[in-house]
Order: sequence, then structure tokens, then C-alpha cells
Amino acid sequence: MRELPGFEGPMAGEPPVEEVLRALQGSCTIAVATNGDLGVEALARAGLDRYASVVLTARGLGVAKPERAFFHAALARVGSSPPEAVMVGDSYGSDVVGAKGAGLKAVWFNPSRARCPLVHPVHDAEIRTLGELPDLLARPFLPDLGESLRILREHGVPENIVRHSLAVAAVAHHLALRLRERGAALDPLLVHRGALLHDLDKVSSEKPADHGVKAGRILRELGWPELAAIAERHVLGAHPETWEEKLVHYADKIVEEGEVVGLEARVTALSCRYNSQGDQIARALPALLALQEEVAAAAGVAAEELLGELRELDADLPPFVAPEEPPYDRGEEGT
Repeated sequence: MRELPGFEGPMAGEPPVEEVLRALQGSCTIAVATNGDLGVEALARAGLDRYASVVLTARGLGVAKPERAFFHAALARVGSSPPEAVMVGDSYGSDVVGAKGAGLKAVWFNPSRARCPLVHPVHDAEIRTLGELPDLLARPFLPDLGESLRILREHGVPENIVRHSLAVAAVAHHLALRLRERGAALDPLLVHRGALLHDLDKVSSEKPADHGVKAGRILRELGWPELAAIAERHVLGAHPETWEEKLVHYADKIVEEGEVVGLEARVTALSCRYNSQGDQIARALPALLALQEEVAAAAGVAAEELLGELRELDADLPPFVAPEEPPYDRGEEGT
């Protein structure tokens, strides 16, 4: 909403806004919380005041987004706890990062399909139009960044496999954003979380290829079938079908430990690590090179140029996402 100086007439809104608010009103409490000065009077001019139970401004609260105190003060007025609340906003720093730091879920309203400013996205979902919101809120969210790390910890995933998974997630997410900018239909958030959890049960698997099946079983039991399919199809010899599956499969095959090394170096390392299956691993290289060309073509660059770009990525977690437990035990790195 924008205040136009000198204009006192009714405010105009995006056509579906009232329809969306009406749909949400029966299933949740709606609050407006803003750093601006537009309050209930502005909502009334747009004919939307009837849908908001509470309207809060930074001036009225004495603190602004992205401060944690802003969100907690707003929730206190609504009578909700952070895990029960979802923040919907278009500012990644103020709305998304601020809400996640305060313990809320965060939906990024991104009508322009701007590139996520973080290598590891922290939002729980992304929408391009407000009309997507009711259906989105009726479905389970993907695990967020913190929950994904907890799932890895609960399944005893060692530190170096987590480091590998973080690097694969950073690479796959970057590729997803690159491809989406060129018109590919895919979900970058699904790519990131699928990559982060692709080696979920690497340690408990008896054979290198088994962990895809076992990880898939775990993720299906947790209620995330799309993440399960990504885990099942990331292993050598699998045949990924969707872009989400292809990008995680490819990213995993160019990352050794936490570094982008390229296909040939990665396949050589795997052949040495699992030398009883060296021939089988080496035979996978032509299909991987073909996948690399497919990804590079979709990104609109040469494969070597794309690899150079990926090598520059910083796969470290955002500073505000800190591990909650002591360092992991070390173990064998993922395939």
C-alpha cells in the first residue's frame, strides 16, 4: 500500500486481495504489522479493515522489523506464539529474515521473481501472487533450514557429510535460480531442501546406492514425498526426471566434500573410495556429462563458465543460523 500525497479518495488494491483475505478470515487470525505509518484508517479506505483483527505499526510498538521484539510484540497483541504464526511479506531482510529470527514461519511474497539474496534460503515458501496464499497455508511446509539440520543430526549424519550437503544445496539452489530466470518451471526452495537432505541416511546404508532408497523412505514417513523422490534419484545410475531431481543429482556429482571440483575429479574420487565398484562408477560419467550440458544449456552458458561461477559460491550458513549442538562426529562423505 502507498500513500499518495494530496490524494484523499479511496485506496485501490490488487484485485484478489479482498478475496484472499475473505478466504483466510475463517481459518486464521489476520494481523497487519508494518514499519510504515499506514494504519487502520488506510485499510478502511481500501475497504480491508474488516479482515484485520489487529493493525500494528513500528511507531505504535516502539520497535521496527526486523527486530525480534517487533514480532513478539505483535504476537502478544494477537495472542499467538511464534510457531503458530506465519509472516507474509515482500522484504527479504525485514519480513523473512526478521520473522525467522523470531521463530515464525515466513512466506516470501515475490511478485517480480527476484533472486533470493541468500545462498541458503531461510524462507518457508515463496508466492508470486497473493491468490496463492490460501492453498499454500492449507498444505504442510517443507522443513526450514534449522529443521533440516536437526533432521540430519537426529539421524546421526557426520559433520563432513553435512558440509558436503550444504555445499550441494548451495550449488543446486544457485542453479535453480539461474534456470528459473531463463524460464524453467521449478521450485528453488524444493531444490535446496532436497539437496540438503539427499544424504540423510548415508551412514546407515550398507551399499553406496542404498542410501537413496532409505533416505526416500524416511522422508516419505516424515510427509515430504517430493523430497523423497529427490533423495532416491540422486545416486549414481538413477534417472532423475524433474528439474529439481536433475539439479540435485548434478550438484552432488560435482561437489567433493565441501568443494566444487567438477565431474571428472568427483568420479575419480568416488572410484577410489569405492574401488570395488570403480568400473560401475566410471561408466556413469558419459550420462553425467550429458546432464551437465543439459543444465548449462538451460542456464544459457558454457559448462566451464558455469562451473567457474559455482566455484565462487560461499556455502557457509547465514550467520544467524547457528548449529544448536556440538560438532558432528566425522565419518565417510556422501555419494
